[in-house]
Parts: sequence; C-alpha cells; structure tokens
Amino acid sequence: MARPTSRRTLRFENLEDRQLLSSAAPNNDQQLALQLINMARTTPQAAAQWLTQNVSSEVKNTLKHYNVDVDAVKSTIASSRPLPPVAWNGDLAEAAQQHSQDMADNQYQSHTGSDGSSSDDRIKAAGYKADSTGENAFAYANSVDNAMQAFLYDWGVADAGHRRNLIQPGVAPSDAFTDVGVGVVKTSARPGGGKLGPVVVTQNFGSRSDAPTQLVGVVYDDKNGDDFYTPGEGKGGVSIDATNLDTGKTQSAKSWDSGGYQIPLAKGRYQVTASENSVVIKQVDVSVTGQNVAQDFRTSEKWDGRSLRSATPVVSTTSATKAEPVRAASAPVVNVSAPTPAAAPKPVSVTVTPSTSTNDKVAFFAPADWKGPKIDPTSKNPLADWTTWKAKAD
Repeated sequence: MARPTSRRTLRFENLEDRQLLSSAAPNNDQQLALQLINMARTTPQAAAQWLTQNVSSEVKNTLKHYNVDVDAVKSTIASSRPLPPVAWNGDLAEAAQQHSQDMADNQYQSHTGSDGSSSDDRIKAAGYKADSTGENAFAYANSVDNAMQAFLYDWGVADAGHRRNLIQPGVAPSDAFTDVGVGVVKTSARPGGGKLGPVVVTQNFGSRSDAPTQLVGVVYDDKNGDDFYTPGEGKGGVSIDATNLDTGKTQSAKSWDSGGYQIPLAKGRYQVTASENSVVIKQVDVSVTGQNVAQDFRTSEKWDGRSLRSATPVVSTTSATKAEPVRAASAPVVNVSAPTPAAAPKPVSVTVTPSTSTNDKVAFFAPADWKGPKIDPTSKNPLADWTTWKAKAD
C-alpha cells in the first residue's frame, strides 16, 4: 500500500455536536485507520517510507524533544516481517469507540476507563472472546494520520509498545492479531484544565482461535492520484465476488459506504471480481492459505480484461510511494493484551518513573506545565495520570 503526499484537512466537531459512530461497519475515518494499520502490517517498508517522509515541523520538534532515533525507527519498521492484515471487527470497534468517547467526555487519557474498567473489561463486555488483545490510545491527535504517527514513532515510550502492537515483531503470522476495531472521536480543545483532541483515537486489537480467514480491502476512486485511500474516495455498494477455482463456489459481499469490504474464505485459489452496476472494475487471482488476505480495488484504474495474480496472505498489492505530512501531538500510551498512547499539544519537559510492580511494566509521563492531578512518583497504578503505558506480562 502507498500513502499520499498531500496534506489532508479535517473538520472537527464540538463534543455537543458529536454523533456516535456505528461499530457495525467502519466510517471514513475508521476505514483510513484500518488502511494505515494494514499498511504497517502487510507492507512495512511502505509504512516506514510513509512515516519518515514529509514530516511536519511540530512532529520534528516532538521527535527531537524525546530524542527519537528516526533512522533506527525506520529501519526497525522496514525490516519487520510482513504479517497478515487484520479484519474489521464490530465488537472491538464498539469497545474502542466507547473508550474514545469516554476519554473525550471526561477529559483524560488512560487505559483505565472513567468507571475503572480495563481494556480487557471493555473488550469482553462488547462480546469479543479473545485469546489475546492489544490497545493503543491517543487523546491528543491532530488527525487519524497523526495518531498513527504517534503509535509508530512511539515517542516517550521506552518499550515501544504501540509500535509492537502494530507490527508485532517476533510473532509468527499464525499467532498474530486477526481483528481490529478503531474508535475515533473528534472534539475541540476545552479551555482550562484538560486540553485533548482535536481527535481522540483508540485501536483495539484481538486474536481468537475461531476467527475466520477473510479477504479484506477497500474499493475507492483515487481522485487525488496518491495511490492510497482518502476519506471520501470510498465506493459503497460495489459487488465483490470470490469464486473458488477448484470448486466453482462463489461467495459475495457488497462494499460498505466507506468503501471497505471483507469476505470470509476457506483455504483455496480464488478469482475475485469487483464490479459496479454489472461492469467489471477489476479481476484478480487470490491464494488463501489460512490467514487474512488484503486486496484493494481502484475504480479509477482501467482493467485490461485479464485476471492478475495479485493478492497474497500477507502483502497488499497496492504499490507504495510517498507519505503525507501530518501534525504531531505529543506522546502515546500502550497496553499489551491492551495498549494506549498519550500526547501533549506541544513538546514539553517530561519526567519518567517506572513502576516497581513485579507483574506489570509501567511508565508514565508528566509535562512540566501539567495542570491535572498530582502524580505520585511511587504510584503503582499511574494509568489514570497524564500519559501511561501498561503492558501485561505473558
């Protein structure tokens, strides 16, 4: 997958005017988040290129403040093992959306909800039966793109838990996350006390032994020619037909309003056809070997009438090019079984105190001008403070 080079302008809503997002299918912002996540997983070299190109001055200042070795991060991502894409999951999306909304409503950033819930609690309550989970959260993003930057650079987080949730280094494809749900809430910064937003993002990852193997992707009209999905370019109602080349059986789906789609498929060789109003957009050959497969379709790309060997279990077939500049926030927070990132509106002086807990790895970050509750350096449960990262030991 490639990433656009043009800067995207987003419109932000006030909390009072917000509209809760449906978890049944992703909206445009959630679809963008899904595409970025799967770019990092299936084409890590493209993700590394996207991350380090056209970086805004704010992000550069943030990286400098946290002494981030940009070349090392780029190398780490680019050299990571490609993994299967994750499929959209409504239960995980519900848990993520509720947590993003809770953080926006109550002006905080943490893996611990205002009701004391953990990410595992929320995921379980939403109905997802997980073998493993992960959560990334960022309450100070400027955009969906910016949140992804924060998660991948993972500035201010020594163990890079957000990035590990995304690219899962050392994890075999068969053991990797299978599903994801993303919650996106847009809000305006409030005067006084807390200053979060304008975009609050939570990513909930999960794996389960009974997860179906799925063909996932997006159908879009590449109007700006950047070779990557942009919100508003998605084509809904497009027919996706996957015909097993050995059995002749066909399974079908319609693309969502966002342009995304997914179809559960058994192992085998498939001819996948995307068509609109009975007119073929493109036809590709896909091999399913027991892991999710990514395949995007561009309606603006002319089809020459031939079936192309295109999709693979771990790599999206869309070519990778340039990155889009985004505006950085501050620092993210992570949970493994459930991770999160936290940020500040601008680079600030930071103190880092590791927890003395023997079971959890915890680090929290307090800016010098923090006006929230006083942070106790000896606290063994600092997740409700300014910025937190918590990774559950296996």
